[in-house]
Amino acid sequence: MPIDRKTFSDQQTAAARAVTGVLARWSREFTTAGELAALMTALPAVTPVSVAWTVHVDPDLPDGVPTVTAATTRAVNLLEPDLVDVVEDDGTVREYGRMTPGVELGAVIVAEGQPVPEKTVAYQPYERALDALSVGDIDTTLTALMELLRRIADLLPDAPTGPDGTPETVAQWIDDAGIRARLGIEAIRWGYSADRLANLRRDLADREAAQLREDQDKYDRRVDEQGNPQ
Repeated sequence: MPIDRKTFSDQQTAAARAVTGVLARWSREFTTAGELAALMTALPAVTPVSVAWTVHVDPDLPDGVPTVTAATTRAVNLLEPDLVDVVEDDGTVREYGRMTPGVELGAVIVAEGQPVPEKTVAYQPYERALDALSVGDIDTTLTALMELLRRIADLLPDAPTGPDGTPETVAQWIDDAGIRARLGIEAIRWGYSADRLANLRRDLADREAAQLREDQDKYDRRVDEQGNPQ
């Protein structure tokens, strides 16, 4: 049954506030079943609950510090599959998707004793690259892909085993010397690919910086011409 636009908007706003209002009164992190249960009890019973598909990490996490994985909650909007007929102010009827507010449970790696920051990034480089690419952040995308290629390269060669003698690369599990040598060559190639991406990233950054300088120079000239008409 069609509803007017104001009613539709009011319903969406009320539904969102019923969830975000509860989350605003609770910490983003929880450490016990009791804390999570209390939060779930405070939410509307129909609130959808989902689990984040990837682990996140503090983007400013220093190297080598002890870390913990914090359990977190955050509000998310889910699009219902069925469209709603909404009567516009001019009497026309249009279909709109209804957003349902939900809660997403997640895991974030942070320095031990530190809170979860407002902004986090995917922990795995491939997932980080996808997230960055979805918003057009090419620099971060290329940086994450470089990390991924170097991780692959590190897993292939015939390097020394770990301190306890456990194999840590593909080649360490293989007896055939020829195959081990070929895996070492492939590791070098993956490393070269990462280096080429690094060069592309640098060239792209230089080109964008040059374009920004050119645009700024054009703007400055226009300002000067407007301030000093002939």
